[in-house]
Amino acid sequence: MTEMQEAEYMSTNIEEILRKRLHFSNEFFQDEVREGFLVERKMKCAWAAQMEVLREIDRICGKYGIRYFADSGTLLGAVRHKGFIPWDDDIDIAMLRDDYHKFYSVIQQELPENWIFSDWSNGGDQPFGRLVNGSAYDTRAEHLLRFHGCPYVVGVDIFQLDYVPEIKEEEEAWHLLLEYLGSVIGELRKAVDGGESENADHVEEYLRAVEKWCKIKLDRNENMEMQLIKIMDQVAQLYLGTNAKELEMVIWDWKENKKYKYEREWYSESIKVPFENIMIPIPVGYEGVLKVQYGEDYMTPRQGSADHTYPFYKSQDILLAEIQKREENK
Repeated sequence: MTEMQEAEYMSTNIEEILRKRLHFSNEFFQDEVREGFLVERKMKCAWAAQMEVLREIDRICGKYGIRYFADSGTLLGAVRHKGFIPWDDDIDIAMLRDDYHKFYSVIQQELPENWIFSDWSNGGDQPFGRLVNGSAYDTRAEHLLRFHGCPYVVGVDIFQLDYVPEIKEEEEAWHLLLEYLGSVIGELRKAVDGGESENADHVEEYLRAVEKWCKIKLDRNENMEMQLIKIMDQVAQLYLGTNAKELEMVIWDWKENKKYKYEREWYSESIKVPFENIMIPIPVGYEGVLKVQYGEDYMTPRQGSADHTYPFYKSQDILLAEIQKREENK
């Protein structure tokens, strides 16, 4: 390719990227104090990049008739701030398990180049789905242009809403089995990591109990943790397709040691509301959802209550510094 051809290609590519990406004013990317909290330009770029990932999810969901809803801090931000909570640094959405299945079935064929989708069932380290725009810090010109100057790996978390059994005794048994499976996974990890010998001695006993209660046979020659994770995921979905009146992010709730239940009718429809410079869907019963997650006073901001991991890119900066140091010492 000649220099002229390369210049023409770059010009065309830049125009295409600019045409397709979200539009933000220059003022959006300035440092800004919101609700008494300083949001730096660096975070604004990350917000914009995450919104690009959300936009891609929206495209896929629209194409296949899949419903999704803003959730957690993103839902609260949409309702209370008409955008990000100033001290929040990610985007969360939720899908009823039926819709999550549809999304899971098409996401690989719809993924943009170098993007990654993961959840527990395909080797991810979290019980929810996550779509990210790459695998590593990326300073290529096209990437920075596409993602508003953000070089970090950014993404959107997708939580699955499962159906809660209507009979109280069944619900209790459901939770107990999930808790037991989770504890066995924990004991297995301790044994694999060379923990206390007592843990290793009892793992086989735990596995036999799982086989008995779930009426399955585990393959001792295969990855045991992944087998248990898949069983846990299947148990969570036992009441899919029923007339359940309540929903729960049951595996995530187990992991976080909490139990938040939602009325199914709250998710019967979605409504579009402003979020920064786009519109996003929230559940029609958003007030009920937010009261469950944040309490009756959810509209009162807790200023400066950023999570201890804020900002998310802190760990990526540390990793990048380590890589650069190793390169310098070569």
